[in-house]
Amino acid sequence: MHQTDIFCVMLKRNQDFVIESTKDLSHSDSVLQLPGDSNCMNWILGHVAVYRDIMLSLILETRCMSTSEIKLYENGSTPINSTNKSVRLEQLLKFLQQSFERLMAWLESNPDGLTALSDKTSDLHSDYGSTAVEKFEFLSWHETNHIGELHALRELALVYRGKGWK
Repeated sequence: MHQTDIFCVMLKRNQDFVIESTKDLSHSDSVLQLPGDSNCMNWILGHVAVYRDIMLSLILETRCMSTSEIKLYENGSTPINSTNKSVRLEQLLKFLQQSFERLMAWLESNPDGLTALSDKTSDLHSDYGSTAVEKFEFLSWHETNHIGELHALRELALVYRGKGWK
């Protein structure tokens, strides 16, 4: 099994969970806030989209999001809530679907592609790794970490609607 096959499995599982977690939810649902210093679903999805764009740049593909959209969801950005500027949930889901399809197509057609990439294809912090494979691995882990947060945020939206998790 190639490394790219493993990344394909991870991306597919994450994308499937995004779809399931956001099914029948509205933009208003996506900006509901848990108590404390946590992020809403909208910010999580936008943040994942930012990091998928970084994955795209790592494989020398163009990003899906604009610079102004990226600034809303990058690390350290202002929290998203019902009163702050945000990208509509529907648009975030389109970005995630587009980036998923483009990443999958590249990974499936380039089984040795990550090892062939130059280590200088991205301006990522050196903590993310020194090779393209290590950087892609970190980005995949980072995405999976945030995707795991969607379960509680979906539950919040459904409880808010009086439905509970289904």
